[in-house]
Amino acid sequence: MTPGLANPAGALALGAVGVLVVLHLYGRRRRTVPVGTLFLWQRVPAEPLDRRRFRPDLLFVLQLGLLLALIAGFVRPYLEAATPAAERVRLLVVLDVSASMQAREEGGTRFELARRRARALVAQLLTGDEVMLVTAAERAHVLLAWTADHARAQDRLEALEPLDTPTDLAAALELALGERRARPETQVAVLTDLPPEASGVAHEELAYVDWVQIGRSDDNVAITGLSVEAPPFHPAGDATATVLVRNYAHVERRVVLEARVGTETWARRELVLAPRGAEPVLLTDPPADGELTVTLAVDDALAVDNRALAELPASRPLDLLVVSASRELGAAVGKLGASVAASRVRTVRPERLAEAEPARAVIYDRVVPPGPPRAEPALYLEPPAGNPVCPGLRPVDDAAVIDWDVDHPAVAGLDGLEALTLEHAVQLVTPSWGSAVVLGATARGAFPLLVAGERDGRRLACLGADLAGPLVSSDDVPFLVLLLSTLRWLEEPPGGAALLVETGVPALAGSGVAEFHGPGLQVAGDPPVLLAERTGLYRVGGRVVLANLFDDRESDIGRSGGGEWPATARPAAASAAGTARRELGWWLYLAAAALLALEWSAWQARRPRRVA
Repeated sequence: MTPGLANPAGALALGAVGVLVVLHLYGRRRRTVPVGTLFLWQRVPAEPLDRRRFRPDLLFVLQLGLLLALIAGFVRPYLEAATPAAERVRLLVVLDVSASMQAREEGGTRFELARRRARALVAQLLTGDEVMLVTAAERAHVLLAWTADHARAQDRLEALEPLDTPTDLAAALELALGERRARPETQVAVLTDLPPEASGVAHEELAYVDWVQIGRSDDNVAITGLSVEAPPFHPAGDATATVLVRNYAHVERRVVLEARVGTETWARRELVLAPRGAEPVLLTDPPADGELTVTLAVDDALAVDNRALAELPASRPLDLLVVSASRELGAAVGKLGASVAASRVRTVRPERLAEAEPARAVIYDRVVPPGPPRAEPALYLEPPAGNPVCPGLRPVDDAAVIDWDVDHPAVAGLDGLEALTLEHAVQLVTPSWGSAVVLGATARGAFPLLVAGERDGRRLACLGADLAGPLVSSDDVPFLVLLLSTLRWLEEPPGGAALLVETGVPALAGSGVAEFHGPGLQVAGDPPVLLAERTGLYRVGGRVVLANLFDDRESDIGRSGGGEWPATARPAAASAAGTARRELGWWLYLAAAALLALEWSAWQARRPRRVA
C-alpha cells in the first residue's frame, strides 16, 4: 500500500496550532484564583504569569489533539493499493433513424423497439466501460462520442427521434468498423429494419457485428411521385398534376386521395389498389395557383409518405423586349407573343435601346450592349465572340441536343429535347456566373448550348441558337418549348417559385435562400446547399421550400419478420490494471468528535464550583 494526500494544501491549516498556544497562554495570564481571606494573596507568585514556563495541561492536550485530527482529515490522507487487471468493454451502437423506422409494429414503432434494445445494451455496461452512439440516416451521424457516462448515453437515446430521410447504412457501418479496427476491443451492435445482406459492407466484416433486424409489417400505401405540368405563360387553369400512388402491401387496399390548392379542394378520388400495384392519377382544371397538397386518407403502418407537396405557379403574360437589327427576328417573336394571351412583345434596334421602356425580360440578338447593363433579366442569342458576359467560341453546323440538366428550373419538366436539331448554332463557353443547362453536339464533340445563372442580382441565359424562322410552326415545337421555359424562368421574380426538394438529397438552394439551420432543414455553404431531413413546408429568407419523401426503398417497408445475427468473431478483450484508493479522512473526523467530547468533559471538571 502507498500512502498519499489528496489535499496537501490543507497542511497550511497547521498554523492554527500556534493560535491555540497563544490562546492558552493568554488564558493563564488572566486566570482567576478564588480566595477565602486576604492573607492567601501571599501564595500568588511575584513574577508575571506570562513569564513563567509553558506547562500544558490535560485540557490543552485534548484541544491540540482535536485540532490536529481536524487538520489531518482536511488534507485527506489515503492508502492506495494496486488492483488486479479486469476486462474493459467498448460498445458502439449503430441505430437506424431513417423514415422506414417510423413504421408501426406490435409494441410500438420500429424505432421505439430499436431504441429500447439500445438502452438495454447500455444498461448492461459496467462502471468504466465506454459507449459510442452512431445514427444511420442519409449519412452517418455521431450522436455521442466515446464516453463512460452511461447516464448521458441514455439521455441521448431518449431524446432521439427518427428522420424522414432514406438511409445510407453502409456509411454508418464503415464508421463503426473503422472504430473497431482502431480499438480491437470494440463491440459493434446494429439495430435496423434491414437484413445483413443490405449492409453494403463485405461479409467478413459483418463477422464482428451483432445484427438485430426489427420489423414485419408491409402495410403501407404511399405517394411515390407528384409532378406539375404548367405551360409557360398560360393561365393556372391549364396546369395539370400527376400523382403516382403505390400499394406496397400484399393485399388489396382502398384509399381516398384528396388534392387541395391552398384552402380550396381541387379533387377527391377513391382508389382501389391491387396487391403490390400502382395507379397514376391525373388532376386537371385546378381552381387556382399556389401550394398544392395531396394526401391519402388511409390507416397504414407508415404515415410520412401519405402526403406530398408541390406548387402550381402563378401565371403572368409574356412581357418581352427584343433588341435586334433583324426584322425577321422581330416578326418571329411578335408572332410568338400573339400566340400567348395578354402578352406584350416590343422590338427595338440596338442603337435605340436607351429609349426603350422597361420589360420583365430582354432578348439580345447577336449583340451585347456596351456600358452598364440594364436591370432586367436577359437572354443572349448567338452572343458574339469575345464579349464580357457570355462569349461564343465559334459557329457550328448540324448540331443536336444530347443532354440537359433536368433539375435546373429553366428546363425542369421538359421532355423531348433530344428531338431538337439546329442547322446553325454557336458553341458557347460556360462563364463563371452560370452553368451549362443544355448540351449540344456535332461530329466534332459536345458543347454548351444553353447557359443560365445569376450575375449582379439578375438572371441571365445564353442560347447558342438562331431564332430566325416560324417559331409557332409544328416543326419547331421542341425549340419553342425550350425558349418559353427559359423566358418563364427569366421573368420569374427571384425567390418567387417554391424550391422542390427530396428529403436527404442535397440541392442547390438558389437565390432568396440564405444560410439557415433549423429543425428539419439546413442550408450552408457557398453556393448554399440545402438538405431537408423532414418533409413539409419551410420558409427560408424570401424562398418557400417544399420537401417530400419519394423513396421506394423507404416506402416498401415489408420485412421477413426480423431476426438476430450475433457476431461470429468476438473482439479482443481489453484488460486494464487499476488502483483502489481508501481515504482515511472520515476516520479522523470521528476521532475529532471523540476528542471533542473528552475536551468538553475536562472543561466541565475544571469549572469552579459555587460555595453555598
